[in-house]
Amino acid sequence: MKQFYIIIFFLLAFSSIFFTSNCNEKDWRNDPKYQNKELEAKLQSSKTEILSKRKENYELTFGYNSKQEAIKYFLEEIQKSDKSTPLKSFISWSDQVEVIFPNTYGFGTALDTNSLGDYKVILSEREKLGVEMIHSVISLSTSFAIQNIEWETPRIYNELKAHKPKVVIRTKAGLQELTQIKMVYEIGNKYIVGVVGP
Repeated sequence: MKQFYIIIFFLLAFSSIFFTSNCNEKDWRNDPKYQNKELEAKLQSSKTEILSKRKENYELTFGYNSKQEAIKYFLEEIQKSDKSTPLKSFISWSDQVEVIFPNTYGFGTALDTNSLGDYKVILSEREKLGVEMIHSVISLSTSFAIQNIEWETPRIYNELKAHKPKVVIRTKAGLQELTQIKMVYEIGNKYIVGVVGP
């Protein structure tokens, strides 16, 4: 009987040591090597999807006849909007994926280092802040007029031209520069506001 208790004692001691050592092991899901592999897989999947959409000719689903017209209608829509509805005068996510990203991928944008899903979150937050800032300047109670738009030399990204504007508007408070409109895209003789941020 004494041997039975000794065997039980050793089994309990051994099992407690075994379980304690296992509890101290790190969760494999928190292992940076695993996380990096998961991130690399997401990035590779996004890259494959984007590059599969490269072609010689692109067409926006909606656009305006000039850069100035694109900005004019964008500002007018923001002035009238309640900020919760998507803007028709701003590039759609589907056009970004189908037209813009295949042309800008590989030019050092944040898209190069983020998956499409993560990039969408980043863009959405920046766009929301930019639109809110513009809305606060040209809200419904304030009339405005575009005083001047200056354009930098266009940037060429494969089949896409990107025009960076400097927009100055006149409100009751005087002249104000809107720095939130970062880029107007030109593709196939159509123009649309494509990048907005704080």
